[in-house]
Amino acid sequence: MVFSNVALAFSEDVLDNPDYTFEQDGIVYKEKTTTYNGNAQKLFYGEYNSIADNARYEWVIHSVRNDSTTTLNTVMDIAKDYEQTTGRKVMLATNGDYFYNTGANVDSYVNNGIVISKGNFVQKNCIGFDNNGKVVVGRMTDVAVRIAVYDEDGNPQFYPIDKFNEQPEEGEIAIYDVTGSYNLSNVGVLIAKTDSTNIKQYPVWGTNCTMTKAGVYESKSFKVSGEQFAVVYTSTHQEVFDKNVYGHDIDIVEIPQGEYEGCTWVLGGYDVLVNNYTVNADCHSDNAGDSNAPRTFIGFKEDGTAFLCVLDGRQPGYAVGVTVNQEAQLAGALGARFALELDGGGSSTMVVRIDDELVVRNLPSDGSERKVSNAIMLVEVVDDEQPTNPNPDDNDPEQPEEPSTPEQPNENPPFITTDLIIAIVLCVVVVIGSVVAFIVLINRKQ
Repeated sequence: MVFSNVALAFSEDVLDNPDYTFEQDGIVYKEKTTTYNGNAQKLFYGEYNSIADNARYEWVIHSVRNDSTTTLNTVMDIAKDYEQTTGRKVMLATNGDYFYNTGANVDSYVNNGIVISKGNFVQKNCIGFDNNGKVVVGRMTDVAVRIAVYDEDGNPQFYPIDKFNEQPEEGEIAIYDVTGSYNLSNVGVLIAKTDSTNIKQYPVWGTNCTMTKAGVYESKSFKVSGEQFAVVYTSTHQEVFDKNVYGHDIDIVEIPQGEYEGCTWVLGGYDVLVNNYTVNADCHSDNAGDSNAPRTFIGFKEDGTAFLCVLDGRQPGYAVGVTVNQEAQLAGALGARFALELDGGGSSTMVVRIDDELVVRNLPSDGSERKVSNAIMLVEVVDDEQPTNPNPDDNDPEQPEEPSTPEQPNENPPFITTDLIIAIVLCVVVVIGSVVAFIVLINRKQ
């Protein structure tokens, strides 16, 4: 690691002998009270390697949205919203990007592959990752427009948009976003309704409101009204769009390109604290960057382990906080290959699941949780990705035995049963009796 020549605020053993720690399924969480230059410091730290074999958790970014608008919420409420909407538990969470009073985040934000916003301030930065080992820090400037359709698990599938308001050739997809009536040939059309006020400003969230049967027709007439757009496709993509029926989501979005291509998640912040092991010794001084304050940052290690760190501050006698330069030194001391400064001050919050309950572990400097734009979180992977027991024959004493169940009748009973045998015997007896009676009757007549 490359450190600056200034006095180090923290050493590599800063988290040795923590005040509190626990480990669960590869998650490591620690808290430590320490001092620097006579000032009290309080650290909250959690890490997990999502690219490890049989990983049970992954890192995501989440915000609470009202249609196309991001709303401000506490980290706890953002975590609970994620759990409620996905059914997946949150294990760790901290505040994310800086934000406006409107609720929008300041810099780049990519959620599940879709660009929610692009940064507008050249002095700010972001970090992108994919939970498979890719990590990028810096500026995200390159994007591409795509149509997004969703699979049965709700994951977006992206397709290039070849034309706007023009008849597509075979194999192409066109978007019609200008109101009017159109007559085309050899195409299929989906009409989507959107609440986006500016249909040219992506993402545009849409819902399929096509009432007629989908499919490609030799002659197709359709109308685009206000708050609508049309997806026009040819037989090449008929199977894809035939599955998108009335009420399904279909969106016009941007996806990351350039260095950030393939990044499923991108989170904005301020300074890059560590870039390929080089610790930033010249961090920003504006926005109280050179003052002791609460801080939050995210880091990625060489082996793919990601970590979140929160430092409390502005509370004399308990925790003073650090400058951004000292924050960068701490990120390097913790082993970061890449690290990004996230929003700090009163926004700095660490939420942890302990004894299966989400709790706020630090003391936010506002006296209570501040409402923020988004949160970076460690969450359960979806059920069908949960790893199975690699040694199924081993007896795990922590797992209860399967409860016994009453013996059930054979689902495939034998062809000949006792009841069937009795029935056959009775039939034979009846037949023999009938034959004997018949013979007796004939003899009497003779």
